[in-house]
Amino acid sequence: MDYEQIAGKLNEFSAKNVQGVMALTEKSLERSHKLAEISFDTTKSLLEEANDTLSKVLNAKDPQAVISIAQENGLDGITSKLAAHQQSVTKIVREAAEEMTAMSDASMDQMKTTLKEWVETMSANAPAGSDAFVNAFKTSIDTALQSLGQVQAATKEVLNKVEKSTEEAVEAIQGQVANVKKVAAKTTARPAARKTA
Repeated sequence: MDYEQIAGKLNEFSAKNVQGVMALTEKSLERSHKLAEISFDTTKSLLEEANDTLSKVLNAKDPQAVISIAQENGLDGITSKLAAHQQSVTKIVREAAEEMTAMSDASMDQMKTTLKEWVETMSANAPAGSDAFVNAFKTSIDTALQSLGQVQAATKEVLNKVEKSTEEAVEAIQGQVANVKKVAAKTTARPAARKTA
């Protein structure tokens, strides 16, 4: 294999990598746009709800009415919207991770194939007596490729753990809100019971 053939192979490999990077960039922009839309819609909805609740509080006649309004409108709407927001964000991040993993896997497979072909071609054209060097080179390439496979597996595991942690955090927040609501309901029930007594 001469210099021009090697350069041609490297150019071909580089062109495929550039196409992959461009595809990833395009997908990243699409995901960013979706995340921005979701955040905007959630923020707008929460502000509208807060404005409505504030209006009701300002028009309330007594403190008990304010507490009642806060319990009716406060935590349920906000937590459900935040949970829905987090689920949407998690879905988009999961889809992006799956796409990136698939593209990365395809790119790695292509790189491995190209590299193995290149090594085989170089080995076939190696000068006589260079068998020891060629075998050492092949072994080092195989080891490097195995390491890449381990990195890919570790990356997938990290993405799965991040997703699971995010879901657990959302569930924990929803549980805390439920506890706060129970305490608030008990607190409001006591003053009402005193008034009737």
